[in-house]
Amino acid sequence: MNRKKIYLIGTVVLVSLLAYLLGWSGLMNIDQIKVAGVTKTENVSKLSLKEVIKLSGIKKGQPMARVNSSAVKRKLLALPQILDVKVNRQLPGTVVIDLKLRKIEIAVTAPGGGYLVGDSSGVTFAKVSQVPRGIPIIRASTSKQLLRQTLLVFHSLPPKIQNRVISIDAKTRDSITFNLTLGVEIVWGGTQEQDLKIDVLNALLADPKNKRVKIFDISSPLAPTVR
Repeated sequence: MNRKKIYLIGTVVLVSLLAYLLGWSGLMNIDQIKVAGVTKTENVSKLSLKEVIKLSGIKKGQPMARVNSSAVKRKLLALPQILDVKVNRQLPGTVVIDLKLRKIEIAVTAPGGGYLVGDSSGVTFAKVSQVPRGIPIIRASTSKQLLRQTLLVFHSLPPKIQNRVISIDAKTRDSITFNLTLGVEIVWGGTQEQDLKIDVLNALLADPKNKRVKIFDISSPLAPTVR
């Protein structure tokens, strides 16, 4: 038997031995499961660490090499409050489930009272009785398409206006109204001509004559009105 064959056989034996040690022997079994990324301020849906571990399917005593990260991620992403999942192995026997939770960026009025909080993409993930301070409330129908369209308009606003929005009325796609601090209303109308509407709005807000104006109607941007 030449040296090349001996080397090949040795490599196969070594790989097989490592596979056995990692996957079937008890040398690298899981003895600790940790969950990272869940903070009290973000965990509005009261997601428990035990719930995360149970849903992940990872169990103590399981060989580390047999943890299917893709399967764990798929199971946990079924929870709407979770945006991303990473599974990290720390030898000799610790698995860390690292979660990225969705941030509360909007609140939508819920049927029967209360509010559904969600992120800027429009995904809602928890019901609350009170909206956190600084989060705009969207009063809209249950249409997800209308919610997405309303959010697109909201995100197109200049930051100085976004930060003043208290609530948004959007009964239909053509009747969006932003309610700002100090009792100011911006009647936006439909989702069309957004760039033109922003230009017109900026000009109206910059005009000293409109300092005491409470309603800016730019639903027809070529013929805006103030009152």
